[in-house]
Amino acid sequence: MTPGKKKIIPDIKGNDVIPSKAAGEPTDKEVSMWADKGNNLVESSMYAEAVRCYNKALEINPRSVEVLNNRGLALARTGRLGDAILSYDRALELKPDDLEVLYNKGIALAQTGKTDEALACYDRLIEANPNDSNSWCSRGDVLFEGGNYEEALKAYDQTIRLNPNDETAWNNRGMTLVKFNRYEEAIESYDKALEINPRIEKIWSNKGLAIAKMNEKKEKIDLQKIAVTLPKEKPAAPRIEPAPKEPPAGNEAFENPLIRSIMDKTIPVFQKPELVQPENVSRLAPNTPRKEEHEPVSGKTAASPVKAPDENMVKGNALYSQGKYEEAIECFTKLLDKDPKNKTAWNNKGLALGKFGRVYEAIDCYDKALEIAPRDPVVLNNKGSALFKKGRVSEALECYRTALEKNPDSKTAIKGIELCNEYFVKSGKKAGAAIS
Repeated sequence: MTPGKKKIIPDIKGNDVIPSKAAGEPTDKEVSMWADKGNNLVESSMYAEAVRCYNKALEINPRSVEVLNNRGLALARTGRLGDAILSYDRALELKPDDLEVLYNKGIALAQTGKTDEALACYDRLIEANPNDSNSWCSRGDVLFEGGNYEEALKAYDQTIRLNPNDETAWNNRGMTLVKFNRYEEAIESYDKALEINPRIEKIWSNKGLAIAKMNEKKEKIDLQKIAVTLPKEKPAAPRIEPAPKEPPAGNEAFENPLIRSIMDKTIPVFQKPELVQPENVSRLAPNTPRKEEHEPVSGKTAASPVKAPDENMVKGNALYSQGKYEEAIECFTKLLDKDPKNKTAWNNKGLALGKFGRVYEAIDCYDKALEIAPRDPVVLNNKGSALFKKGRVSEALECYRTALEKNPDSKTAIKGIELCNEYFVKSGKKAGAAIS
C-alpha cells in the first residue's frame, strides 16, 4: 500500500474561491504560496512544519480539498492519525466522490486498527472502479492484518487476475497461504513473485521460511530445497563471539518498574521485533511507499546484479523463526565474516542477541547496520526498542521518529513514540527533544 496520494495545488477557482477581501487582507495567491511551501516541506520530510503551512492556507481558504488532503498526509506522517482522518473527513464533506482522499483515509483508518471502516473505504473505491488492482490489494492487506485470511486470499487472487505482474500481491498471497499451512502453494506464489522481481530479498526469505515450516516436524531443517536456488559459497572460519558486555542483572535499566510495566503491555513492539520475515512485506506492515518497500534489503542499487541471498541468511532467519537463536547468531556471524557490509545480517544478529538479554551487544549490531544504512526504518525501530529496554527513552524516541519519517506506515514506530511519550508523562521526566 502506498503511504498516500498528494494532490497538486491548482489555481484556486470555482467553488474554492472565497469572497473578495478588502485591501490588505490575504489573497488566494497566498493560499497557493502556503500550500506550495507545505508541499516542499513534505518532500524534505519536515512534516510538522508542513502542517503549520497547510494550516495557514486553510485559514485563508478552509474549503480547499487539495490542502485538506495534503494536510492529512503530513499529519499521518507525524503519527497524528486521528487528526489526519479528521482532515480527510472535512475534504470528503466538500467533495464526497474524491477517490484519492478516500484512499488516503482508508490507509489512516487501517493504521489505527479500524478495520471495518478501512474496508468500507476500499469497498467504495472498488465500487467506483472494480478494475483497480491497487484497491483490491489494499483491501487484502487490511483483511490480512485483521486476521481474515480467507477473504484476504480472495482479494489477492482478484488483484492478480487484474494485474498478474504485481509481485507484492503474489508475495502477500504466499503469506496468506502459509497461514493455512498450504506451504507448497505458498512457495509457488513466492516463485511467481520472484519471476517478476528477483531482487526482493524479503521474498527470498519468505520462501525460505515457508520451506522451513514445511519441514518443521523433522529434527533438522532440510536445506536442500533452499540451496538449489542459492549461489555456492566457500566456507568461512567461524568467528568467536566476544564475551557479553551486559552489566550485572541488578543494574539493568529495563528492571525499572515503569519501563517493565509499559513493556509488558506492548508485546508487538518489544517481543516481536522486525526481522526480515513475512510480517514486514505487506503494504501495511509496517509497513512503506510501494516503490521503496520493494528495494532489496541489502541496500543495493537497481544497477546491481541480481543475486539470491546467502544461504546463511536464509538459514539464520529460519532458525530465528524457530527460536533457535544461538544457531541463528552463528549463521549471521558467518555471513558477516564474508560480507561485513551486510546491513540485514547486522540487524538480524542484533535481534538474536537481544533474545539472550545481551541488549548492549544488540545495540552495537544495530549501530553497525546504521553505519551502512543510516535511515533504515526497520533497524531504527529495533534499536529504539533496545534503547527503551535500557531506559534510554530519549534516544529511543529519536530512533522511532526517524523511522516514522522514512516509513510513515510503520506501526512499530507509531507505537514506540506513544510508549516513549507515556513514559515521560508517567515519570515526570522531560524528553531530550520536544515531544509531538
